[in-house]
Amino acid sequence: MRLTQLCTYKGNTWQMELDGSGELYFVHVSVVQHCGLQKGMELSAAQWKRVQDLETFRKAYQYSRYLLDNRGYSYQEMFRKLSPKYPENVCYGVVNRLVKNGMLNDWKYAEQAALHYIERKRFGMRRAYQEMRRRGLLDPQIQAALEPYRCRTEEILEELVRGKFARYFAEPSDRKMIEKGKAALVRQGYTFGEIQRVVSAYLQEQKTEQESMFS
Repeated sequence: MRLTQLCTYKGNTWQMELDGSGELYFVHVSVVQHCGLQKGMELSAAQWKRVQDLETFRKAYQYSRYLLDNRGYSYQEMFRKLSPKYPENVCYGVVNRLVKNGMLNDWKYAEQAALHYIERKRFGMRRAYQEMRRRGLLDPQIQAALEPYRCRTEEILEELVRGKFARYFAEPSDRKMIEKGKAALVRQGYTFGEIQRVVSAYLQEQKTEQESMFS
């Protein structure tokens, strides 16, 4: 096939036509340079496929960089994001390039995710683990990232009971509201044992304070 047209289009994009067919193709200037494309040159099927593959890879890599500008991703999560738009081999090539360039690092991402879910979202270990698994992180990465926060679990749970969820436990005799509060904390990712221990201590404290007011 003969490259019958090759000229600049917009910015770094070049316009191509093969065999005077009238069908136009658009590629980045870096692909033109890499493949040594020139108007009038003959391209074999393998050479044309190389041009197309390079352009597809470039677009996929550019898209991955755009995604990373907004938030972090794990290896698996980035692959899943790319796979509906690009061929499997291109997706693997892109994520491996990101790893090589230090732009994807699942161990560091796990640390960031643990901080986000424990300290900011105030999730319990169970919910944090589930969310991190959903983001494509592996068990060793998750466990290592969550380990420093295990001693914080009860402290954070106490803060939730006294703060965000305090309305459920304002009246020690209101069993219905208390059970609703406990259910909300279960959804937050805390175990029944943790919740029972912290809530019982808080309710006893509330009861003692109320009794002291009328003694």
